[in-house]
Amino acid sequence: MKRSWRCPMNNTFQQITVVVQGPVQNYQGRTHHEEGITQRCLDSIRTHLPSAKIILSTWPDQDLSDLDYDQLIISQDPGQNHDGFCPVNYQRQILSTQAGLDAVTTPFAIKLRSDNFLEGNQFVAIQQQFAKAELNQQIFSEKVVVNSNLFRRSSHGHRVIMSPSDFFYYGRTTDLKLIWQQPEFNQHDFSQQLIEQAQKVAGTPFVLEAEQTYCQIWLKNIAPNTTPLLKHRFDVNQHDIIVWERFLASNIIIADPQTMGLGLRKISQRKVKRANEYSHIDWLKLYKKYCDNTVTINIDKDQRQLELRRLFKLPLSKLVFKLKNRSPF
Repeated sequence: MKRSWRCPMNNTFQQITVVVQGPVQNYQGRTHHEEGITQRCLDSIRTHLPSAKIILSTWPDQDLSDLDYDQLIISQDPGQNHDGFCPVNYQRQILSTQAGLDAVTTPFAIKLRSDNFLEGNQFVAIQQQFAKAELNQQIFSEKVVVNSNLFRRSSHGHRVIMSPSDFFYYGRTTDLKLIWQQPEFNQHDFSQQLIEQAQKVAGTPFVLEAEQTYCQIWLKNIAPNTTPLLKHRFDVNQHDIIVWERFLASNIIIADPQTMGLGLRKISQRKVKRANEYSHIDWLKLYKKYCDNTVTINIDKDQRQLELRRLFKLPLSKLVFKLKNRSPF
């Protein structure tokens, strides 16, 4: 569904701070981004959020030439993770995001990776359009907008949960802090259990997606009684799916990059949407089911084609994966 969301003319962006986090440009060992991507990121914020404050949260010895920001935060690089559960750069992303959010004084904030950029500001209006929540399901004070690119609904034909993209988060600053300002991983009372579970599938295609490990940690921290501890990527039953969907409907808005105003790095761009990702219409169906049954959903050509591809592709993908890989459970 392609909608043209537009921010109200009288809205200013002075209440928003953009935390741009991560390495500046490319660096040794990570050279797959186009040159000048961080400068493009910062310039795009000036264009599309002209009154917003920009905080650049990065590492020492970065080339900051010609970069336009309001506040610079330099953190000491914590290095790669070696805990047996988190992705190798988990603490790097957490630390740079936390350091940036610590400096935010505005009521709204954006967490934006330094290798993405803006193409509009429609997400500001989108965040206010779906305010209803299911009774006793609201965790955040307002909904948080997350982009649909790499927000996985399935993997190898199997339904999965807790696999949101880490590119872009927009919402109340207090809500973003709930997500990103977590204690060190080993300080969680569930960390050892996650490590032990991860060791059983280490080196297999059943390991959690990187995005699942992030979400597993922050969601278990803020909703401990309803969040399961995943043993592997596909460790999900119908009850878990419903719990996840109800959380999404009342707390998150999944928006498509092209209609929310998010620009994607080249390696993330696709001619057609991946069959394993959520679309905004997928999310809208959840919102209608759990929060507001008066919502009108217009299924457009892109959504029909997406659902048709899922109908044929996902069962085939599931079968191929099953033939190639024996389950460890």
